Amino acid sequence: MGKDISGIYLVTEPCSDLLERVETALLAGVRIVQHRDKDTIAKDRLFTACRLRELCRKHQALFIVNDDPLLAFNCKADGVHLGQGDSSMAYARRLLGPQAIIGISTHCLTEAVSAEREGADYIGFGCLFPTRTKGDTVPASLNELARVRNAVSIPVVAIGGIDVPNLASAMRAGADAAAVISAVMRAEDCGAVVAELLRQYRLGKDI
Repeated sequence: MGKDISGIYLVTEPCSDLLERVETALLAGVRIVQHRDKDTIAKDRLFTACRLRELCRKHQALFIVNDDPLLAFNCKADGVHLGQGDSSMAYARRLLGPQAIIGISTHCLTEAVSAEREGADYIGFGCLFPTRTKGDTVPASLNELARVRNAVSIPVVAIGGIDVPNLASAMRAGADAAAVISAVMRAEDCGAVVAELLRQYRLGKDI
């Protein structure tokens, strides 16, 4: 499947119809899913992660675990996404191996360049737009995104308040993929929303 980080990158949040919602999004064209759940007990997190990993395999999508290299290892995920204060890149690489995809959240040019130097396979960059999903976000801008794109050679995932009206602008600024959370996870018709997000992605990338 390789390490193609592009298109719509879905980040999950806990909900009653999680598996059904993610599969609908996969059927609509999502090709990367990051499992993000900081509150569920470890045993249930592993069970859910394994189910999501099976769904992603079924639809030939990449499956990434948020923050937790050990959970990524135990559920045989394709990789892990680390925040600035999470486990070290070196630890994640030792545990998951050279084939694993490791992403790092960044908020400025210095962090982005450092992440590439440390061996990240991609970076998440933001928060680009206002969001209700996380209360501790660090503001970024499309101009900063463009500077980051020019400074690093690894894929850049735009994140933070990405939705239908603003996704294309993030692509034009140089992002390779767009991370979405509430735009899909809280949508009444998540399949239709993913289809429109993909349309905006193509418009922004001029494809």
